[in-house]
Amino acid sequence: MHIIVRCPRCGYRWWLAADGADRRLRCRKCSTLLKVPDLNEVPEAAKIINLSASKVYVDNSGKLFG
Repeated sequence: MHIIVRCPRCGYRWWLAADGADRRLRCRKCSTLLKVPDLNEVPEAAKIINLSASKVYVDNSGKLFG
């Protein structure tokens, strides 16, 4: 299984193997640091991002979404 990752800064998209979930990585194009949520967190992360005022959200435990 693969994940499609999209950089929140430049919009670049690429495929990532499923074992890349729940990791921080850098965008291949602009080097922005981003967090890929755990596959179990994706529905909750999407809901939080849609409700937030900005494109990046950090929850109370320090997890970064966006």
